[in-house]
Amino acid sequence: MTARKMGNTARRGGGIMLAVGGTVLIVRTVPMYLWPLLLGILLIWIGWQLYVFDRYYW
Repeated sequence: MTARKMGNTARRGGGIMLAVGGTVLIVRTVPMYLWPLLLGILLIWIGWQLYVFDRYYW
């Protein structure tokens, strides 16, 4: 592996670890009654991303 590939691998690994840590933190602190709200927001965001992708990249 070259130094550039090792740096990219370390950066990606660090990003994944931060994402997992943030997800765990959110899951542990959000009360159960807010999960439907968060799921709705997530679905709206995913739908918007699909709409924008379809509009600009097709």
